[in-house]
Amino acid sequence: MSKALLIMAHGSRSDTANDEFRALVETVAESAHAAGEEYVAVLPCFLELAFPSLIEAIQQLEHQPVTTVQLYPLFFNKGKHVGRDIPAQIEDARARFPDLSIELLDYFGNARGLAPLVLRHIAEQG
Repeated sequence: MSKALLIMAHGSRSDTANDEFRALVETVAESAHAAGEEYVAVLPCFLELAFPSLIEAIQQLEHQPVTTVQLYPLFFNKGKHVGRDIPAQIEDARARFPDLSIELLDYFGNARGLAPLVLRHIAEQG
């Protein structure tokens, strides 16, 4: 099984913010490779306001040997976007790419260890 990881952010009207997210995803890709994770690709995508969209990111994979796409929402809360909008985009993607297995991973804000990470980041600043 060859898989790709797409990491989704909300998207911003600020190119600086979108570029910062793209750089983070590139760092995650490098870390995944160094850790031996077997992703064919690790790519950014955006829910809205920026490019690529989920569909456009999947289209970037069309010439690569990918059978499974995992989507990781880098969102803090299970609000409207995580609860409704992202699952709707996943369903659209599944309809457009029926040969791909598209998996929606749990959102970032639900990650174990997030509170200690927040405290460590605060401590590093003070």
